[in-house]
Amino acid sequence: LFQLRTGHAPLNKHLHRIAKSETAICQQCNEGNESVHHFLLTCPAYTRHRNILRQELGTRAHHVKHILNEAECLKSLFKFIAKTRRFEPVFGDV
Repeated sequence: LFQLRTGHAPLNKHLHRIAKSETAICQQCNEGNESVHHFLLTCPAYTRHRNILRQELGTRAHHVKHILNEAECLKSLFKFIAKTRRFEPVFGDV
């Protein structure tokens, strides 16, 4: 959670900045830099999972600040992360 809040999550935008990835581009969709915002709100590869997040959180799911900082959003956020499996290579089964 802290890594997502600070932008230091193992997503390509951060990994490229610290020379751990050749590109900042999202490897799931190739449509933009893989930032926290992109991962949570815009990556088309996670649309199905994001729709569930939006059903659970309503309008709060449209803003990173709500998703990452409101206690009521955290359970849904963690379910979204687990369903995307994006962090499995780094953290294992979350």
